Amino acid sequence: MARVPYVDPEDLPPDRQSLLDTLSDEAESSDAHSLGGETLNVYRAMGNNADLLAAFQTYGSAVWDESGLSAREREFVILSVAFHADSAYEWHQHVRVALDEGLTVEEIRAVSGGDRERLDEDARTLVAYVGAFVDGTVDDDDHDRLAARYDDETVVGIDLLAGTYLGLGRALDALAVETEVEFVGWDLQNR
Repeated sequence: MARVPYVDPEDLPPDRQSLLDTLSDEAESSDAHSLGGETLNVYRAMGNNADLLAAFQTYGSAVWDESGLSAREREFVILSVAFHADSAYEWHQHVRVALDEGLTVEEIRAVSGGDRERLDEDARTLVAYVGAFVDGTVDDDDHDRLAARYDDETVVGIDLLAGTYLGLGRALDALAVETEVEFVGWDLQNR
């Protein structure tokens, strides 16, 4: 059970109720994904502080859109953060997004400890780097491998994207936010 109540739209002032909408509900582009159409517990928990939820959504959208990564690469980063940080909620949600963005079940399983040799070189580099990032062990060699594939602007984008999702995952774990349906599983056994 979550450690804070899940806020419903009617619990918020009318001008704040849309904060509980899934961001993809409002997407008019091809960036929409299967998280649309439901109120997610992440927003319902964060809705206990609507001002911070609004600011987080603005910042999170900027990091999501401006990291310099393709949608597929972005999902490799987010899934890697979720796996290495043991954030079941983030893993669960981003499996769906990753599938929508063209990752295969085999690629997703590779992130969670499967055969990483099945990933292309860019994905392997991202997964390895993010593992070190979450562990707090990034060294010059890790950075140099990433910088050999991505420019400085994108390296900063990767770090800020990973940091955002690491912080979010830790907050969700601290608040004991639950998945809306049965956890998909680290090996997608409940998909």
